[in-house]
Amino acid sequence: MRIALGLILSLCTTVVQADIYKYVDEHGRVTLTDKPVPGATRLLGDRPGGAKAGKPKAATPSPAHFPKIDRATQQGRDDMRRQLLMQELDNERQGLATARAGLAAARQKPGSPLDRLGEAVRLHEKNIEMLNRELAHIK
Repeated sequence: MRIALGLILSLCTTVVQADIYKYVDEHGRVTLTDKPVPGATRLLGDRPGGAKAGKPKAATPSPAHFPKIDRATQQGRDDMRRQLLMQELDNERQGLATARAGLAAARQKPGSPLDRLGEAVRLHEKNIEMLNRELAHIK
């Protein structure tokens, strides 16, 4: 039931689209409207020039003064980033092995802080997962 309601609401929200304008009159009253009023500022809606929200946006070129680097320099930066992430991944794997060993030893002793040690294991596992995801994004 909740899924059906969520689908219906999501379909309704994608169908309804309008420009929203904010207008402040001479008395300081703020008016929000879907009608363009002289002196109003557009807050939401379609882009100027008729580009609709559903259409893909054209890539805008970088400004002329924007710094550019050559492909070899970017490749060097990517290689260095990969190397740093790999080192961090190795550190996390070592930390995970140490945390797991500590948790296994603590299970043998009554009254040990198993929650804290278990959380350390989960943290190292999550870090390893995130580092692997980040490594997958490097070209």
